[in-house]
Amino acid sequence: MYNKQTWLDEIPDMTKPIYDAAGKQKTDPQTGRPLFELVQAGTRITSNRLNNVEGGIEAAHTLVEQLGKELGGNFVVPIDGTMGLLCSAQGLKATWTAGIAYVNGRRYQVAAGEMSVNPTQGQYLYVDVDGVVKKTPSQTTAKKGLTIFYVATDTSGVISTTDHRVNISLEEILKKIKDIDIKEAVTGGASGLMTGADAKFVRVDGETKTGAQTKADAVKEYVNSRLDIPQRTKTTLQPGLQVIQADQDAPFALTGLTGRTLVNLLGVSGRCDVIAGWVGTTSTLSVETKYKTLGDASLKITGSTAQGGSKESVATIPLESGKYYIVVGDVMLVTGDSMSVSLGGIVAGKSNVQTDKTKFSAAWSAYNSNVAISSPVVVSITSAITSRTGYFDALRVYEISASDYAALDSLTPEQVAAKYSYTEGIKPVRNPYAIRYGENLLPPFYEYVASNSNVLDVVKPYVANVNFAAQSTYSVTVAVISGQRYTLALSHNGRIGVNTVDDSGNIVADLSQPKLNVWITDQSLTFTVPAGATKVKFNINNGEFLSQPLTFSNPMLTIGNVAKPFKPREDIMLALQTELHANPLTGANADEVFEKDGQYFKLKKWRKRTLDENSGVELGGRVTGYRQLVLLDVNDYGLLVTSPEVGKSQVVKYDGKVMVESGTVNASLTGPDQYYFSMNPTFTRLYFTVSNTDTGWGDSYNPTADEVKAYFMGWKMYDVNTNPDGSGVYNRTDGVGKWFVPVDRSSGGVNALPTTKVPTVTSYQLLYQLVTPIVEPITSEGQLTLIEGSNQVEVGTGIVLREETKPALSSQWGTYEINSLNVGGGVASNPLKYKAKKVMTIYKNGRSDKWERSTDVNSYGLERAYQSVALFDPSAAYTVTYLMLDTFPIAPFVGSVPDNEKALLTDLVQDVQQGATSLAVLERSLSEALKSLTQQQNKRNVWGPIE
Repeated sequence: MYNKQTWLDEIPDMTKPIYDAAGKQKTDPQTGRPLFELVQAGTRITSNRLNNVEGGIEAAHTLVEQLGKELGGNFVVPIDGTMGLLCSAQGLKATWTAGIAYVNGRRYQVAAGEMSVNPTQGQYLYVDVDGVVKKTPSQTTAKKGLTIFYVATDTSGVISTTDHRVNISLEEILKKIKDIDIKEAVTGGASGLMTGADAKFVRVDGETKTGAQTKADAVKEYVNSRLDIPQRTKTTLQPGLQVIQADQDAPFALTGLTGRTLVNLLGVSGRCDVIAGWVGTTSTLSVETKYKTLGDASLKITGSTAQGGSKESVATIPLESGKYYIVVGDVMLVTGDSMSVSLGGIVAGKSNVQTDKTKFSAAWSAYNSNVAISSPVVVSITSAITSRTGYFDALRVYEISASDYAALDSLTPEQVAAKYSYTEGIKPVRNPYAIRYGENLLPPFYEYVASNSNVLDVVKPYVANVNFAAQSTYSVTVAVISGQRYTLALSHNGRIGVNTVDDSGNIVADLSQPKLNVWITDQSLTFTVPAGATKVKFNINNGEFLSQPLTFSNPMLTIGNVAKPFKPREDIMLALQTELHANPLTGANADEVFEKDGQYFKLKKWRKRTLDENSGVELGGRVTGYRQLVLLDVNDYGLLVTSPEVGKSQVVKYDGKVMVESGTVNASLTGPDQYYFSMNPTFTRLYFTVSNTDTGWGDSYNPTADEVKAYFMGWKMYDVNTNPDGSGVYNRTDGVGKWFVPVDRSSGGVNALPTTKVPTVTSYQLLYQLVTPIVEPITSEGQLTLIEGSNQVEVGTGIVLREETKPALSSQWGTYEINSLNVGGGVASNPLKYKAKKVMTIYKNGRSDKWERSTDVNSYGLERAYQSVALFDPSAAYTVTYLMLDTFPIAPFVGSVPDNEKALLTDLVQDVQQGATSLAVLERSLSEALKSLTQQQNKRNVWGPIE
């Protein structure tokens, strides 16, 4: 048994000095410090005691290595389900990837490398007992270490190869743990280790056989609980940013992800980019481009009379009796007492007003409608003074369920805004993702944004130099959680700044933390994120050190109060490329995600379609003031039924307004913007109505098929002679004065039939429930894992995985551009498919590549990326993973994490098996593709077959 040494501190009594015969206080002859009488004598450090410590460490190392040897022998350790030391050979050269190897019980971190192989010889690559990769023609020699590869060569290259890497299985580990016999154990247990020959209990310090057996049984029970039965803890990752605690490093297994659909009843009017449509009451409106939360602008409301209230209203929303509704808006009060959003003509059952004058905040009101009315959306400012001003943006109105209405009582305004985020059209949970950010939340320096044209000298990913005559600042912004403690640490000889900001980039001050939002020279800073702040902007700066060489090294931002050893940021993500719908009104019958054999699938219950010029929409009946149109064929995915049901579909116009489902028969269509499904055993058709005001077709005019297509490309017809501004309708039959204008008036009119879509106009959208759900595979990327301790996790939507791009050359700047527009001049245009909120990762030939970021006006969205010509490879293939600027509803990720070793090892074995299966399928597919290609080439090859 280990003889533990108890170490005691020496505690002097400072009131009792020790004097010599001359009355002078004595000193320690070795240290020179004054001596006092002791309250407690400390343990002396001697060479014998230190040697005992060293001996214990040596014994522990010997034991661990013996256990490793007994458990696995020689094997390769898998990391995140993948074994390293993957070898390949080409010509007379063999290469291998980095990996972890156990050789004779010793653990080695083996770096990637390469070596030449001998011609006309069979030879083995192996990790020797010293941890070095070597080659030998002798199998016996190779087996003394860890054999990883066999290659046979001729005079010029490879004939054949064999992968000899081995891993140990779960069953083998469990068996060896239970049967292990440590040879160095002493019979009788004197060393604290007992062998199988030790058949009787050892009595130490009066221990009884019964007591020893009880303790042994408890140990056995604990070991069995860890190794025999898999145990998992259910974990739900909520929408947005959160901190998750984990007891150990473990993978997250997704078990539940369901769809959700939002349809903003207000349509595009909620963008608040233009004044058109708004009606003021004792107030005036203006467009404000500086303060906004989305789009190009917000609207500013200014009171125009004495104290009281000011209101602005827009559109009208048809409310039904017995239904529940919520209106949400982003507002920022400038002067006045409070600001609110509401629905006119009906009393709110629940509401929240805002008084914040520093940033946009969510105001909302909810209704249990007891009457059917058309209600306007109203923005109001109340004040006891004359001055009343404020901004509003991102207005949205949703019909919600009774349970969602009740749940509002437990939500903060921020949670309400997140759950009912701004949308236009039919918006599902699109491309959901969960990211576990690295323990270090700060990215490499090449992602920092410069304040001027001085380019940051990035020496290494986390080392940068600054040496300029002009003041230069380089910044990066990361998401954080309000109220959470963080610690920043780095090495530098310049200035740094930590700004706490809101979503709009405005500083959120906290006077109790004087080192926030100012320049400091400290090497570390621990702080709490103030209420209202959602991001931290970290800045480095040369400040008063102009023209001096400055170096900033290893910046690290971590959760908690303690600075941790530096690590580069390593984010782990699970992302799915799919759309997940549910009933927009009730949330019922949601699409579901499930996993099988390592592949994610969707149980699809809803179908969304876009009605454009190619959809086959035809003219139907004609009624005064509107036309009936029909989509002839909707027979897909088993929609065909004999009795349609109301409430299982939705149609949205080009302006985002929701059309009314009128019934199940043609007679139910009584006005514009209505629809119904006609179903029978042979066909399913969608009948819907459009107003003459929208189309421009007068009651006396019959549009051609191409003119119907033009409407679904975003064009309205008008008579240029009677209404040169594009308003009114066309009623002539001779074609004179027939012109077309975009329905949103985004450009002027044209006198020729349009054949291209208006880019600013959204197509009609149709959503309907399938009679029989279908299963579809989902493209996914990544495996989410949690690290021991605190994990900052974000759950969101709108991620685009590895979109192909061809970077464009900006000759003026000597850079290649991704997601750029030529707005400010000199920057080549190369926009991505969607406006980007954030360019996350750029891949060159499938591997992450270093690109710098910019947030200037040349960005398509909020951010673009660029790389100098010297670093760019024109022969490479580039792809981009990014977040869309557009917003979508978010659903929680429901799953579990392993709670014991049995569950961890089970997951590991399953991952290995699934990986092996996927690899085999890929190899077979590649082999078949190569075989097919060879056959095709041989058909055209007049010189003979390709071997």
